[in-house]
Amino acid sequence: ALWPSTSVSASVAELGKKLEQTPVLEFDYLICGDCGKEFMDSYLMQHFDWATCDNCRDVEDKHKLITRTEAKEEYLLKDCDLDKREPVLRFIVKKNPHNSRWGEMKLYLKLQVIERSLEVWGSEEALQEAKELRRDNREKMKQKKFDKKVKELRRAVRSSLWKKQASIHEHEYGPEENVDEDTYRKTCIVCGHELTYEKM
Repeated sequence: ALWPSTSVSASVAELGKKLEQTPVLEFDYLICGDCGKEFMDSYLMQHFDWATCDNCRDVEDKHKLITRTEAKEEYLLKDCDLDKREPVLRFIVKKNPHNSRWGEMKLYLKLQVIERSLEVWGSEEALQEAKELRRDNREKMKQKKFDKKVKELRRAVRSSLWKKQASIHEHEYGPEENVDEDTYRKTCIVCGHELTYEKM
C-alpha cells in the first residue's frame, strides 16, 4: 500500500469537517417580468438592467432597441433626459450599419425610453400635444422661409427691371407764363415741377 490506511481515513475525516464548515452559496435568482420564472442572467439584464429572461426576449417588438436620435425625435427627449436624469438610461454601442466610417450608434431599450418620456412629459397625451405643437411650429417656419425666398425673388426681379438713373434730374422748363404783374411761372416738362419767381 502506498499510504497507511490511518492517514487516509484521517485526511478524509478532516476534509469532511472542512466541507461542513464551508457555507453553501445561494444564488439570487431573478424573476422574469414576462413569464414569472426564475433566471440567473440574461442579455437584457446584463446590458439594460431589465428583468426579462432570454426565452421571453422579443427583439422585434416589445424589447426592441432604438437609436439615440430616434429616442430624441420620437419621444421628444433631450440629451440631459438620457444622460443626466437619474437613473441614467443604459445603452449598448454598435457600429453604424449604414456606413462603418460614421460614428458608433448608441442603442437604448425602447421600453425604458418610453418610461423616461412618460416621466418627462407626464402622460402620453401631453407628449402628443408637444409633438403636434412642434409639427405646427416646423410648418410655420417652413412657410416663413418660403415666403422670404419668394419676397427676395420678387425684389430681385423688380430691381432688374427698374434701373436707377445715374445722373441727377435736371428740370427742363417750358415757356414762362405771366401770372401777375411781376410774378412769372415755369413748369418742368419732365416732372411737372412749378417754379414761381418775380421779375423786377
